Amino acid sequence: MRSLIAASLIATASVAALPLAAAPATAQVMAAQPVQDQVTLTLTAEDWVKTDTARVSLTVDAGGGNAGSARADVLKAAQAVSDKGEWRVVSFDRQQDAAGLDHWRAALEARLPEAQLGGLADRARQASRAGLQIRVEGVDFTPTLAEQEAVRTRLRETLYRRVTEEMKSLNAAFPGRDFRVGRVDFNAPVMSGGMRRAPVMAMAKMADAAPAEDGGLDVAQKATQTAHVTFSAYAPAAPAGR
Repeated sequence: MRSLIAASLIATASVAALPLAAAPATAQVMAAQPVQDQVTLTLTAEDWVKTDTARVSLTVDAGGGNAGSARADVLKAAQAVSDKGEWRVVSFDRQQDAAGLDHWRAALEARLPEAQLGGLADRARQASRAGLQIRVEGVDFTPTLAEQEAVRTRLRETLYRRVTEEMKSLNAAFPGRDFRVGRVDFNAPVMSGGMRRAPVMAMAKMADAAPAEDGGLDVAQKATQTAHVTFSAYAPAAPAGR
């Protein structure tokens, strides 16, 4: 019985020793992986998002009729205020007065050129009549999404050119290292400045003013784009014997 126990212990010890024997080979493989040197920097570019149109908001109150005829009247009234933009109905609600008569309230929006903003409130009053009242609710000079995206594309292209220039300078400073672009991370672009939504009183004065002769105000916002760049290069191999 003692000999059987001793044989079992010897076999167990031999099996347990196998992974330990393989460990030095694994360590050598891991040590053989190439080491990369890295250089990181932050680049920033600025540009202007320009727009010569404004988002105009109207509220139209119409009385009587069904939904179809009231909607047609609302769109016709908006066209009377300005036919230089595509008016979209963003809300359309029915209300009833104490006598049970239907009343419709619609909110509309359109992008209009700056030249159309002169006399806007006056045209809204002239287009109003009994049973149909039009009010200018706001004028917003925020650039359109397409205008913003165009500038973001230009900013990225500018930063890509600067990344290429930085990589050339880096390789010139460290000959033979062959640095390459390892990673580029863009922050969300920051929009600042420019005219957003005009206050009610300022908007009313602007809407009653005469149209601009040049046909465009060219309102702009500053866009700032930041990129974090990492350049990588394989470290020189250590001399043999070290």
